Amino acid sequence: MNRRLPHWLGMVGIVTAAFGCDNVSFGGMSVSLEGPPRDSLDTEGGTSVIDPDAGPTRFRYGPLLYAGARQGDSVLVVPVGELVEGRLEPLPAGEAGVRLAEQILEERLMPSRKLTLFQQGGRVGTLTVSSALGTSSEYCSPRAQAIGTAELIPSASGSARFLALEQSVGEERPYGIFQTSSVERPHRIGIQNLGGEALNDLRAQWPGTLQNIREDLQVLRISDDQNPSIIGTFLFQDQMAVGPAPDPAYSLMILGELQGVRFTRAFTWYRRVGDEGKGAPRFFSKLDWDGDGEEELLLEVFGAESRWFAALEKEGGSWTLAFQDPCGAPGDGPGPS
Repeated sequence: MNRRLPHWLGMVGIVTAAFGCDNVSFGGMSVSLEGPPRDSLDTEGGTSVIDPDAGPTRFRYGPLLYAGARQGDSVLVVPVGELVEGRLEPLPAGEAGVRLAEQILEERLMPSRKLTLFQQGGRVGTLTVSSALGTSSEYCSPRAQAIGTAELIPSASGSARFLALEQSVGEERPYGIFQTSSVERPHRIGIQNLGGEALNDLRAQWPGTLQNIREDLQVLRISDDQNPSIIGTFLFQDQMAVGPAPDPAYSLMILGELQGVRFTRAFTWYRRVGDEGKGAPRFFSKLDWDGDGEEELLLEVFGAESRWFAALEKEGGSWTLAFQDPCGAPGDGPGPS
């Protein structure tokens, strides 16, 4: 494992706000000379590589995965990465990233374009783009962002976070049963026990009270597993936001799976600021975006100056860090495992 990668048809409507040419191939994502605006959807997939020195070019790229977070009656939507043969590939940084973000706004997030919305793995509605908000500077790689109007199944009308796929990809998926799981005492005890176990194994500095540094805890039902899983984040001398943290600070995120009558650690993220820089993750949402029958988990990670995305997937019975924006990759140290 590379630790351093680094129906319900009754719909309700809500207003949401999101967040001829010559071709040259760079091993996957195609780059072409500037031409008339068009949708550069690469339906054949392939490896995605962008040449940042290619000049005034247009990129040919595959379907994108988007993240959306509600803000009041609005939802901010931004692309997470490109789906290439089922894998989630990062968007480019720097000037190439800015140019691609502008192209995404022009081709994928223009008015009347539709995205299929998902929440906790299930299809819950459709977003129709109304206008673009430009390029966000909150992330360590440039991200396009747009606003639109969403139609949601009634049970998802109060959801705060969404994942989205372009309609050409997402509309093939059926509506499912949308369920939420509340955090109860056994989940709090479980994540507390797993957190203490992890700190001992890592020989990390203990806080005065472990419970006081738990910043996030969510209960999941992953894929067809009827047993609940838990995922929680502990932050020592830090906060779940973009901003600096002292060298002793660390983030600890744990995914726990129910085995019999107790939770066991299935994945551990540990990142100490003094060794690897700040990288405080929290669970965002889940979706089987690669179509293998197992849901992947999207994480939102907060750094000292920006934020980025990472993702976990289950392969061979074990959870691994399958994706992380390169700009957020840690330095030397134990990192996620």
